[in-house]
Amino acid sequence: MFSVRDSQKKSGNYISKRLFRNFLTTNKALVALFVLLVNSCTFGPDPSVEILADYMFDYTNTNQVSIGGEYLNDSIYVQVRNLNFPMEVAGFTVQFHVLTGGGSVDQQQVKTRKDGKAATRWKLGTESFIQLASAKICGPDGKFLPEARFLAHGVLYNAWNEVDYQPLSMLYDLATDTVAHISLMVSWGGVYKRGADFLDWILVPDKKLSGAIDIEIDKKGVVYVGTSNGELFKSTDHGVNWNKCTNPIPNRSNHFYFRISDDGDLWATVSGQDVWHSGDGGLSWSNQDKGVAINSLLFGAFRLKSGLLISFSEVGHSVMKSEDNGKTWSIIESPPNATYCYVTENEDIIVFTHYGMLGFYKSSDLGKSFKQVNNIPTGSAIFFFLSHIQNQGKYYYVLAPEFGVLKTQNFDEFETFLAEPNVGGLFVDHTGSIVASGTRDKWNRTFYFNRK
Repeated sequence: MFSVRDSQKKSGNYISKRLFRNFLTTNKALVALFVLLVNSCTFGPDPSVEILADYMFDYTNTNQVSIGGEYLNDSIYVQVRNLNFPMEVAGFTVQFHVLTGGGSVDQQQVKTRKDGKAATRWKLGTESFIQLASAKICGPDGKFLPEARFLAHGVLYNAWNEVDYQPLSMLYDLATDTVAHISLMVSWGGVYKRGADFLDWILVPDKKLSGAIDIEIDKKGVVYVGTSNGELFKSTDHGVNWNKCTNPIPNRSNHFYFRISDDGDLWATVSGQDVWHSGDGGLSWSNQDKGVAINSLLFGAFRLKSGLLISFSEVGHSVMKSEDNGKTWSIIESPPNATYCYVTENEDIIVFTHYGMLGFYKSSDLGKSFKQVNNIPTGSAIFFFLSHIQNQGKYYYVLAPEFGVLKTQNFDEFETFLAEPNVGGLFVDHTGSIVASGTRDKWNRTFYFNRK
């Protein structure tokens, strides 16, 4: 297991070897650039003869990781090499600059030593997870070599980290057991388990899970994984062993949408087909209402204290209710152009609408009436993300497509928590950290609000 730790080890934070090796597999430790320069200085007895000098320089680019606001373990450096005159590498001027992240270097201008090396220490900033610095190399003749770039990552606590490396950067789904302190995610068609910190995700080595798409955990800690070939697997020991359930939708060999209601019942559907239900942990499934529910996409199934089921259907963009455990469904009159619904712990029904603006509506009387509580300008697209709202402590976190993430206690007043239009899914891990998957321009990013 690799992890970022708070403990110090001489200069800077201790970063475990496995994390360091992980970065080295995707980014080479030394990058060599060969540059052919015309040297205006003359060599030898004839001052009229211009000599072409070949220079090479190496520089560190190890993607080191530390804590934001503290030093990297190792200094950053460049090393100049003169291929024609190996001894003439001292006296080059190297100018170090921090480009992003808000950090600083101990020495901005450094002369190369006899071995051609110039180094400085880099103290990371606290403005971003991804941080960049540069080095400009000027020879004794006043000519510059190409600029070197250094990439590092500064872990931020109680702040957003824009993660740019695998497997976390390609998060598709995430499920949590807060009692057992377990978080599992789906990325690149595999299932990963979180380790000591938010950078530490270890692949669950089970071939049955190949092609994983959806992951859910019920209140008893049972983990379910739906795959791209229409199969469903479950684990009662947090991912150590997996057993195949009965296929939720008969004769289907493709992905389906899968959700667990508060009472532990399983619900599956796919566009163009009916809703299927299992009350025995996936051993058997029954086909539900073929009327209103047909062609629906089940964006969550919410069980109220009275036993009433609330869900959302793509058909007519409607909020649905069932009084007979999903056998039959009827439409709840809700605001027009609805795209999503959610039920809070107080059994308020929240509805998203979209028609040029992203609207938020709230019903405190089980759908008899709705009032508009927010309105946000967004693009013209209609959004069908499967994870819009997450509850953590006394707050609800709300994904607003093409806007970012909002924070609210009661769905009456909102504040912006993340201003980032390129987010497409919202999750919470077992530490209470908020996680938003990237989309569109940042499809290979994951935004992680890391709780300390």
